[in-house]
Amino acid sequence: MRWIPAAVGLVFSASAFGQEATTGTTPAATAAKPTEHALPAVTVNGVRENPVNPPTTAGSKVPLTAREVPQSVTVINSERIREQNLVTLEDALAQATGVVVEKRDQERSIFYSRGLEIDTFLLDGVPTKYDWRNTVQPDMSMIDRVEVLKGPSGLLSGAGKTGGAINLVRKKPTREAQVQGALSVGSWNNYRAEIDAGGALNADGTLRARLTGAFQDKDSFIDKANMRTGALYGVVEYDITPSTMVTVGASYQDSEGRQPWTLPAFYNPVTRQASLLDVSRSTYLGADWNRDHFYTTSAFAELEHKFDSGWQVKGALRYLNNRLHREQAYAYAPVVPGVNTTTLFAAGTHTTQEQSSFDVYANGPFSLFGRRHKALVGFNYSDSSRSDPRYTASAFSQVVNIYDPRSDFIKPVFSFTGAGTKTTTKQYGVYGDARFSIVDPVTLILGGRLSWWDISARQYTATASTTRNSSIDAKFTPFAGLIYDFTEHWSAYASYSEIFQPQDEYLTASGNLVDPIKGKQYEVGVKGEFFEGALNTSLALFQVRETGRATVDYINTTNPSNPVYASQGETKSQGFELEASGRITPSWTVYAGYTFNVTTDLQDRTGQVNTAFSAIAPKHLFKLWTTYRLPGDFKRWRIGGGMTAVSHVQNTALFPAPIGAVTLRRGGYATFDAAIGYDFNKHVSADLNLTNLFDRSYYARINNPREGNIYGQPRAAMFTVRMKM
Repeated sequence: MRWIPAAVGLVFSASAFGQEATTGTTPAATAAKPTEHALPAVTVNGVRENPVNPPTTAGSKVPLTAREVPQSVTVINSERIREQNLVTLEDALAQATGVVVEKRDQERSIFYSRGLEIDTFLLDGVPTKYDWRNTVQPDMSMIDRVEVLKGPSGLLSGAGKTGGAINLVRKKPTREAQVQGALSVGSWNNYRAEIDAGGALNADGTLRARLTGAFQDKDSFIDKANMRTGALYGVVEYDITPSTMVTVGASYQDSEGRQPWTLPAFYNPVTRQASLLDVSRSTYLGADWNRDHFYTTSAFAELEHKFDSGWQVKGALRYLNNRLHREQAYAYAPVVPGVNTTTLFAAGTHTTQEQSSFDVYANGPFSLFGRRHKALVGFNYSDSSRSDPRYTASAFSQVVNIYDPRSDFIKPVFSFTGAGTKTTTKQYGVYGDARFSIVDPVTLILGGRLSWWDISARQYTATASTTRNSSIDAKFTPFAGLIYDFTEHWSAYASYSEIFQPQDEYLTASGNLVDPIKGKQYEVGVKGEFFEGALNTSLALFQVRETGRATVDYINTTNPSNPVYASQGETKSQGFELEASGRITPSWTVYAGYTFNVTTDLQDRTGQVNTAFSAIAPKHLFKLWTTYRLPGDFKRWRIGGGMTAVSHVQNTALFPAPIGAVTLRRGGYATFDAAIGYDFNKHVSADLNLTNLFDRSYYARINNPREGNIYGQPRAAMFTVRMKM
């Protein structure tokens, strides 16, 4: 892995060389000469749009360029989503610099940045809690781009995990009529169709709409696994006046299929050593009746008004409903070498999560001490409930051989026990920040948020119930940043951010809520912007500290379907990150990122001091994707290639005595992707995408000897024909 820093340095050197060599060919230099009839000057207020590096709202409600945000931000834009055929959120975030995707099974994932979890999601800037337990991956047919803010995001989102925030920017209507479609076929009977249509609905273009739809039916590299997904999204915009716009929209996604759970690992009870299974990647440890059914419904409305003074006010309402119906047989027992068997258990669940949220803010310029500054002030409120009734399965315990597993078991009877939990969480707060122009090249950003948070967690049985209430009043979350533009193209910055996260879903062995997570981050760095924003570069140094993260308490967990949790203690994550994104030339686009991250657990847990925090924080993580349009007579052709390289990781799990601590290790690996495309004309194009080109066998996730270990996908191909009018 020693070549990774050198590779990143080469990318940055090429970026700098491109800036030197093509200074005379920037868009400004090659613009057409003005006509003889000069028009009156028009002053436009706003952020410069660039399709490769568009303005982001992940670090602010107001669209800002990367240089204006004093934290690390990565954007997966619409062009890249199309080029790499990224069809789920997991696909997109797997390409984001510094982000680790931890698969929980074949369709659900948790996302991490700098070794710490991200559970703060924003839909067009409005905070939404992401609960991986009952949420399938959103289909990207509805999404224009994905923005990832690394580190605490408590200023605007309130409560949340320390890893960062993910903002999903949905597709918006256009004034120009457009119809696009795509048909794809790929490995393991993977079939997909997409449609995207929209435009103005009246003559003056004040009423606009857009409708997208997708349907996918796919098998898997894992025997008997499959998934069928349908997604539909619609949005309408109306200009009530030239300064006032209302937007309404809704979406629905339905995903159903047969999933395996995960793989166990070898465990030798004599030596107390564990190792990953060496079975075929197609191994299915489950039953023929395994079934997951996800439903996601959302609706939203927005109202925005712009004043002549430069100020604007925007309010937004969001509703989200996630449901999961699950019946599973899964392996939950270590495999003894030589015996080569594991035990399957059964579990069922019918969970529902509902969220309603409201956000309103105002932003604009103001004058102070003879200089112009900018301010933002807002209020948001959210109400979230989760219903988790308990189901039990009739007697089911099946021993299977991992090298020749059965799956033709009789389905047990799943019955509601009359017990379960229902949790209601309410949060509201006021927030604001000010961007002070100290002198022309220096901007000081100061902000803060006051948050109120309440939870009512009800545990019930058929005969009794217990309700636990908890609240946090006027919790202050500060933010500070400083940006120094020391040249036309380069800025230096420093920032401090905090966040807290009540852990309302996790109970200790005594039945109490796990204490809230508290996190803070220090970050300094340098950012570059070239070719009028077409190419961005950055270097960031960071240190993040977090206390109180909930982890499964294996010592006191007696029912794997209903684990209990413990507060882990203090964690420190530190390192640096390099990133380059955008166009080096009009024909050559590069996205490259390298993260060096050392994450340690500072709590003494049975003598384990300063061990690696977990398998979610590799020390080295390098990601690259580049595309090039061939010149001259071959200009219809596009080629692309990329790689992901991850250093070795290990995970230590604690089990009841006499087992104690058991460690699983996974070596480092690298996978390579490729793509080739051809434009038949301006209306029709075709692309062939290849992932894991050299068919590298590796574990995408490691967990413990009982369960949670998942192979990465083998080599796969996807052929897509796109049409547009």
